[in-house]
Amino acid sequence: MKIFYRVSVFILHCLFRLFYRLSIIGTEIPFEGKAILAPNHASFLDPPLLGAAWPEEVHFLARATLFRRKAWRQLLSRLNAHPIYGTPQDIESFRLLCGLLAEGKKVVIFPEGVRSPTGELQPMKLGMAMLALRMQCPIIPVYIHGTFEAWPKHQWWPRLGSSVTCVFGKPIFPTFPPYMNKKQRQEAITRQVEKGLEELRLQFENKFL
Repeated sequence: MKIFYRVSVFILHCLFRLFYRLSIIGTEIPFEGKAILAPNHASFLDPPLLGAAWPEEVHFLARATLFRRKAWRQLLSRLNAHPIYGTPQDIESFRLLCGLLAEGKKVVIFPEGVRSPTGELQPMKLGMAMLALRMQCPIIPVYIHGTFEAWPKHQWWPRLGSSVTCVFGKPIFPTFPPYMNKKQRQEAITRQVEKGLEELRLQFENKFL
């Protein structure tokens, strides 16, 4: 792990512990090599929280407009953020993600595509499943709790003092019967991730709420 990245995520981890009482569940599940981390998405806090919670380096896609200023561009690049000029489903973004996975890295894809306006899980897009099938890599569902309350979509500044939690699930591998066509496999993977996120949510709420 790069020194700058290691120091940065350590600082983020401490800040989340201090201001949001961060809890992490499930990182004891061993898994090495390339993988897609698929969290629900309700807040600007989700990407840094995920980077602080996962024990390895992860890579993100970020809007190209965030890279306009040189200082921000250098900072985001050193934190493994990669600019996208359209949507995560564009060909160039898809190629970028394939390249990262081919190098054995872990990438974060928010399967809803955008932040939820309500905090509830929104319909998932098929791009994540397309990528998993193309690269034959597992998807790790991640349930993030509390970030919507801390910093919802239409609020300018985050609130301090609430609690946030990351719950990591078991990897979902893209293996299916040969009679299923590509579209059916993509839809099946997407449903599995939706089910995995819902199970993690229920597991968390039944245990802690």
